[in-house]
Amino acid sequence: MPDDLSEPEVRPIFEIPGYSLPELAAQGDESLPPQVLTSAEAERARSRILFGSNGLYLQVDDEPASVWRRLGFALNRGEMAVQDVLPDERRYRVAFEHDPIVVAKRGFFQKVVLFWSAPEFIDFSGTYQFEVQPESSRTTRVAIFDEAGNIVPMERAEFVLSRLQQRLG
Repeated sequence: MPDDLSEPEVRPIFEIPGYSLPELAAQGDESLPPQVLTSAEAERARSRILFGSNGLYLQVDDEPASVWRRLGFALNRGEMAVQDVLPDERRYRVAFEHDPIVVAKRGFFQKVVLFWSAPEFIDFSGTYQFEVQPESSRTTRVAIFDEAGNIVPMERAEFVLSRLQQRLG
């Protein structure tokens, strides 16, 4: 530190109350950008998709033990099938399968010039891990990881978490 400068003031970092990166609750047509809930709707919801240090996660208004039980029931239906339960790590390994979504060609140029090209598909099927993490006395975090335990890209995580959110409420 040079003699003519003073050391900057250091303060502890604190979390600002509220929701981060708008409440990313994907609803409707998955091939379009997410529909963001209004602040009032997000406040009333019992779960919400938020952004944290490990990417997107599902925040649920309930205690971890209850979320763990509810998650076990929610994951073994429809498009999701539990492959493995790791109770010591509070993780579920899940196979997620959904019908691919065809992305419509929207512009004139795409419709005419790219007539011969194959259609574009969105397919986020695969194996995921869901980990239940205590967040506060009233909320629990459900983190999503890929098969190897890595952070899932935001678009993929949002799609899968929105399907899970519909089941958990």
